[in-house]
Amino acid sequence: MSVLSPEIMRRLIEPGARLPWLVNWLTSEVWSDERFSALSPEEYLSQGEKHVHSVEELLASAAGRVYDELATAAKAVKSLTETLVDGTSVVVFDGASIREAPLFRQKARESGFDVVENGVTYGALPSETVDFVEQRIIGKRVAPKQLPPRTELKERGIKAFYFPDAIASQSITAENGSSFLFWSAFPDVTYKNSDARFARHFSDMQALYDAAWKNTVMQVPRGRRIVVTSDHGYIFFGAGFESTRPSDACTVLDQDRNKRFTEHEAMPSHEGNPDLQIFPDERLAMVRGRLKNRPRGPSANLVYRHGGLSLMEMVVPWIVLERK
Repeated sequence: MSVLSPEIMRRLIEPGARLPWLVNWLTSEVWSDERFSALSPEEYLSQGEKHVHSVEELLASAAGRVYDELATAAKAVKSLTETLVDGTSVVVFDGASIREAPLFRQKARESGFDVVENGVTYGALPSETVDFVEQRIIGKRVAPKQLPPRTELKERGIKAFYFPDAIASQSITAENGSSFLFWSAFPDVTYKNSDARFARHFSDMQALYDAAWKNTVMQVPRGRRIVVTSDHGYIFFGAGFESTRPSDACTVLDQDRNKRFTEHEAMPSHEGNPDLQIFPDERLAMVRGRLKNRPRGPSANLVYRHGGLSLMEMVVPWIVLERK
């Protein structure tokens, strides 16, 4: 697969919606089962991010309205509570990216599940966890660990469980609720570790998915359809994978990947900052694409980041399973 083939170039510059084609390209060519099986984890990560970087740089310079499509698609995503009906259960792996979708399908096959739907969904705006909880679950900005006792879920017959890491387990029985919401802080919790400064973190993380999968997906009582998804992905800023175009977008955001402006602050405009996605009603701005923010402190050295409006931060797995 060449980085910028004539077909890719044609698709990106022709009129019409580009997001459906980009999603298909991400799932069938870049983060495919075939590449996942054939390459080492670090090669899979680095080669895939190289392709995404090249395409997103072209998008930023010649087809920026795809980010409008991405924002529109994210706003249109329905609440998870509409999925959590009739015994359907949802497992959210916090911070799992579309690049992990082949791993999820592999785990499903190994543990006796059929993949009945293999799709994607989109992170919240901005691509942050508490915003996802607010926009997709209970309408309030709370941390996922606060979901289990929430009456908003209990009134809908939804039993929530929180798993603080990959090895955490819970006692689950069919009587616990008609539908289950399992929120695993893995893999997100690992991206705060010092190892998240390196590409090998992706490889190290895969081994922990054995435990995380066993403690979540495998604990859903039989007879229930299971959705495996995520709240946001992570962009990988390894060497050569950040944008080289000059921009002050991250400076406007105080070197974060998004910012909510107070009523006393002047909102930036897209015309003056084309690398920003502006949401006037929410007084929110998000950085577009592969521009790298440069925060101070321990997070400055981390190469995996989220919160912005890029393909890897916003496009996440939506995989529906049934036991064979």
